Amino acid sequence: MDEVNKIRKAFFEKDDKKNRIAKDFNRSWATVDSLVEMPREALASRGKRNRKPTVITPDIVKAINDLLETEEMLQVRKKQRYTAEWIYNKLSENGVYKGKSRTLRDAVSDIRKMRTQSKDKSFLPLEFVFGSTIQIDHGEAEISLNGQRISGYLFVAQVPGAAIRYCQFYLMKSMEAWGAFHECTFLFFQGIFPAVIYDNDSVLVKKVIGRERNQTSFSHNLEEHYGFTSRFCNKGAGNEKGAVENGVGFCRRNYLAGVQEFKDTSQLNQYLEGECREFINKNRHYKTADALSALYLQIKERLQPMTSANSWVKWEDVKVNRYQTVSYLNHGYSVPERYSGADVRLAIGAEEIKIYQNHELIAVHPRQFIKGGDSLYLDHYLDQLRVKPGALWDCKAVRSHMFEPELLQYWERLKNRLELSAANKEFIKVLLLRRQYSQAEFMMAIGFGLEYGAIEYASLANILKQLTNPSPVYPGHDWLAKNLPHIAAGGLTWEIDLSQYAELTKEAAHVN
Repeated sequence: MDEVNKIRKAFFEKDDKKNRIAKDFNRSWATVDSLVEMPREALASRGKRNRKPTVITPDIVKAINDLLETEEMLQVRKKQRYTAEWIYNKLSENGVYKGKSRTLRDAVSDIRKMRTQSKDKSFLPLEFVFGSTIQIDHGEAEISLNGQRISGYLFVAQVPGAAIRYCQFYLMKSMEAWGAFHECTFLFFQGIFPAVIYDNDSVLVKKVIGRERNQTSFSHNLEEHYGFTSRFCNKGAGNEKGAVENGVGFCRRNYLAGVQEFKDTSQLNQYLEGECREFINKNRHYKTADALSALYLQIKERLQPMTSANSWVKWEDVKVNRYQTVSYLNHGYSVPERYSGADVRLAIGAEEIKIYQNHELIAVHPRQFIKGGDSLYLDHYLDQLRVKPGALWDCKAVRSHMFEPELLQYWERLKNRLELSAANKEFIKVLLLRRQYSQAEFMMAIGFGLEYGAIEYASLANILKQLTNPSPVYPGHDWLAKNLPHIAAGGLTWEIDLSQYAELTKEAAHVN
């Protein structure tokens, strides 16, 4: 185009002859003549081709029109018209069309528009009163838990018309995750929104019949407990909840960029909530420039009051196997030995599993998701190990247990002083002391035992008794003067010094 402009400039502004221009630009006289005579408006489309796709031949256009005319003749209902995919399959089977599906679908769309059977969609601009509605959706995301890459679902709740959102991550998208997210969302906003907008997720909707929704019992339970109204988007109309669709992408890009490492989902969700609060505290509305923190307070004032807290779980009846575990989705969860073979009930939540027998809570476990992962508590197997001490270090619960460094040091001392079988027995009895004392008391006693060389069970039990029993109260001078004046008059004082005993204990430890 630059050369064309130079040719025209030479002719119109410099008054060069066409022959001279043709020679200077190495172009034929006819080419120069056409460029000079061509109207400026025509130059813009010069060189462009208005070719029609060679795949969509007149025969194919006729075949499409024939099908659409048949459709009109039969007065087929709009929802039962031939789809572009159906037309593609029909023409392909008959050997009429041999191109790609996408090309034919575009052709069908163009022909329907020409026949005024369809038109481009238009959308209504929507505006919601702050605090009247919230939109909830989820999208897939990847994280790393303890070094293992795993996929899950990022749930997001967003206030339409404002960049005020809340997100949490769950490793499943079943009803217990939906329930837990609703509870957390309303706690985050400190109130309940009158209306919640969703798509047609199968956890909430069993069947879509026109504009009617056959909701699941869980969806009705949500409405009844929190007192809000559910609103569902039209099928395939994600734009009707565009705020939260964008919110899912925003949270995924800004809070979970890359594959971030977390110890567990509890740590991850604390991080996500912190990020959401920080964004609200630091940013302004993208249109009005109002502080989001001020809008958050406005929204909170318009919400319905919170209902009683609810733990959203699903129940399942199972039997404890011979390994003292119950199985759920190929993961094992341990119970104490006395429940082996018993029938129990599982309360399955988004992040934990509670085990009941006859309404009594007998165990609580973090829910497992990583393949091959089981949750086995060492304490549940100590009664068996007391009878079979030789299996101590081959027991799966022991091998997976994270012992404190002090306890491992305690075990090494036992092993060096006693035979292996006796060391195992002593260590198991020591571990059983956890049932009687707090973790702080137990570890303090372990520390004293290591310090003074008192590492057998009996010594440790004695240390724990001394730590947990109140120290004897010795009478002071005032008490003596009032109750035993003859002794007080003799100048009797109470002095306690255990330093010599401590030194003797240390010496005995060195001798051993």
